[in-house]
Amino acid sequence: MSVLRPLLGLLVAVALAIGLYFGYATYIAPGGDAATADRSGGRGFGNRVQAVIAMPARKEIFADRLEAIGTLMANESIVVTARVQGIVESINFRDGETVEAGTALIQFDEDEESARLQVELANLDEQRKQFERITGLARANATSEARFDEQQAAVKKAEANVAAARARLSDFTIRAPFTGRLGTRRISTGALVSPGTEITTLDDLSFVKLDFSVPETYLATLREGLDIEATTAAYPDEVFRGVVISIDTRVNPTTRSIEIRAEISNTDQRLRPGMLMVVDLIKGRRESLMIAEESLVPFDNQQFVFVVGDDNTVERVPVTIGRRRPGSVEVLEGIALGDLVVTEGNTSLSSGNSVRLLNEADVRGGTPSASTRPSQG
Repeated sequence: MSVLRPLLGLLVAVALAIGLYFGYATYIAPGGDAATADRSGGRGFGNRVQAVIAMPARKEIFADRLEAIGTLMANESIVVTARVQGIVESINFRDGETVEAGTALIQFDEDEESARLQVELANLDEQRKQFERITGLARANATSEARFDEQQAAVKKAEANVAAARARLSDFTIRAPFTGRLGTRRISTGALVSPGTEITTLDDLSFVKLDFSVPETYLATLREGLDIEATTAAYPDEVFRGVVISIDTRVNPTTRSIEIRAEISNTDQRLRPGMLMVVDLIKGRRESLMIAEESLVPFDNQQFVFVVGDDNTVERVPVTIGRRRPGSVEVLEGIALGDLVVTEGNTSLSSGNSVRLLNEADVRGGTPSASTRPSQG
């Protein structure tokens, strides 16, 4: 019995200490004192001053985003091939070189073809001289009209043969059809190549095209001119922006998706054909009233926020919310632009509570008022 009495006294002392601690924590708000904790004399719990952080409701551009996977293509792209059979006489480019349209890339040995052109030119000259003689005879009525027509046709045929020979000769020089960047060379000087032999590649990389597909259910909201934002594993910290330039006229009957093509500026030529990109198609862009997502206080299938008044008291206001994005939410009804909405410290608030704005100088452009300034004790 003598042992239990001291133990019982110790338990009572601990209980009293705990009660005093929680009583202090309940009625004296953080950073306040006994006078500000309860403006009605310390008897009302609802009027204690609570430290909070609030931010004004703001207008921001909000847009729906549709994610897809796309593949890059060059603005223009060809495989440079030979059109004739011949021996490579000279190679006039380096691997990876940027060339202008019309630049001579490959020269084949053209001696035989040049000789054929000279034969056709000589034949044309002879046919024209024959035509001049027959024309003179026709004026003197010394030849038939049929002979005149026959020689006129022979001149035209010779002219056509010359044009064909010149065209064949031009095929012995391969030129860049557009300005672009060359790939790796596949042939060497002195090689005998045939029509279709791959020589190199040529890509116009000033712009790149990004092809991706979206489900057909979004067809009604698609249009040319929509913005896109794309990322790639090669440059994980960078976002590449472009615009939709075309929407396919057909829906794929197998995947029930529609093909979209966007264009991205690539003046620095860091993006290359064949790269995989994650695409955000931005649609439904509009200006919306936005607040921080942590401002919302859900209750009974309804969302509420606490709005701070000029007298630093809060009012619980029901709001209708719209779309969300990480960290923020769109407000359709309930508050107005510039309303101070509590973002931190709202879990234990009630309408009519007095609050102390920890960021008052930032959101109101002044110093904290005397009634809400932290005590120096």
